[in-house]
Amino acid sequence: MAKKNITSLPSPNVSPLIGKRRSVLFWISLITIICGFLIGLKPNNLFSNNSLKLATEFFKASISPAIDYENPVEGTEPFLKVVAESILVTLKFAILAMSVSVPAGAILAFLSTTAWWPEDIKSTTKKSLLRTLHIIARSWIAFARSIHELIWGIIFITAMGLSTEAAIVAVTIPFSGILAKIYAEIFEEHSKEAQRMFRAIGAGYFVSFLVGIIPSALPDIISYTFYRLECALRTAAVFGFVGIETIGYRIKLSSDEFHYQEVWTYLYALFITIALLEWWGGKIRVSLNNKHV
Repeated sequence: MAKKNITSLPSPNVSPLIGKRRSVLFWISLITIICGFLIGLKPNNLFSNNSLKLATEFFKASISPAIDYENPVEGTEPFLKVVAESILVTLKFAILAMSVSVPAGAILAFLSTTAWWPEDIKSTTKKSLLRTLHIIARSWIAFARSIHELIWGIIFITAMGLSTEAAIVAVTIPFSGILAKIYAEIFEEHSKEAQRMFRAIGAGYFVSFLVGIIPSALPDIISYTFYRLECALRTAAVFGFVGIETIGYRIKLSSDEFHYQEVWTYLYALFITIALLEWWGGKIRVSLNNKHV
């Protein structure tokens, strides 16, 4: 009887995967330790008596946020009214910054994407012009995104003085660059089948881009825009710490006086506002997706 050539199945080799994970964790841990050493990080400072006492008082205050001033002064506006007005000012700041950033980002995204370009550009002049616009737009987007809005804020506040206008310009520059980058990526990642269909019936490249790509990309664009609005709201709050009268300004005043219950009221108000924005953005996205389907 002929012997059957039975090839045994190899047992799954899991050790290389485990070894690779351990190697990655090892290098991450080593780099973290080296960076901490280089910047003089001292974790024991977190557990000093004074730090623990302040941290305990701060988080204990979160259980009972203030509904009135911890140290009332006669003649001041009601505390909850100040909270509401601070949120409203912060929201206005964020919306105004986004109202400039969104159209600027959309224009930069259009100039930096090739999704609307003709597939075969025969004219050398036209090709050179498109390439030049593409490079300029991409370069500006990279430059605007590379500098944080707080650094832009310091630059413009130093140049223009402490004003809401300077802070809004400081937010608009990096936000328009970030929006442009994401919008362009959304355009390029969406299916071009609808765009080709419109081209097949005689539509131009630009028109087929407008009606073939943008409608399907709109839910993702709206979703990301709302996310950036939340970021703008948080940024507006942070600008309060440099003197712009947003909710961050009120948080700083209360924190300087160690009125932690007031601080938590402001923080909860900011959290509720961002949560409502996220809910609203989700509703709009679902509505757009249903219409698209």
